[in-house]
Amino acid sequence: MGRKVAVCGPRPHRRPAGGSGEAGRVGFTLGNVVGMYLAQNYDIPNIAKKLEEFKKDVEAKKKPPSDKS
Repeated sequence: MGRKVAVCGPRPHRRPAGGSGEAGRVGFTLGNVVGMYLAQNYDIPNIAKKLEEFKKDVEAKKKPPSDKS
């Protein structure tokens, strides 16, 4: 049979993955700062408006033209 080795002392606590802790906060803050800089200094298109225009174009192409002859 295999020999069991006793582990002395407590096992180290591991944080769950997923951006928790200091690295997550730093990444979140850096992302916000970069986003604010880009929004203030560059002409970023409004995605919501672009999606609405795209939906209108698709709907207009789906409808058959109405003939009034």
